[in-house]
Amino acid sequence: MNAMIAALTNYLYCTLSKRDFIFWNVFFSELSKSMFGMEILRGICVWNEKKGHSDKHEDDDEHEDEDEKENYGHDFAE
Repeated sequence: MNAMIAALTNYLYCTLSKRDFIFWNVFFSELSKSMFGMEILRGICVWNEKKGHSDKHEDDDEHEDEDEKENYGHDFAE
């Protein structure tokens, strides 16, 4: 995949004007940040749904049970 991205970048650099190349660079950079952010948020939402937190409100903290207290250091990469 790295070779394909490098080849595509080289092709765009050789065929586009400097202004167009910078435009597409900014466009793809912003697109990748948005896609990455959406995936992080989806991971958080799925983790919350698995743990039963989807309807939890901030004022419910006093009713937290011991299982939830133990999971604060949980790895979100599952």
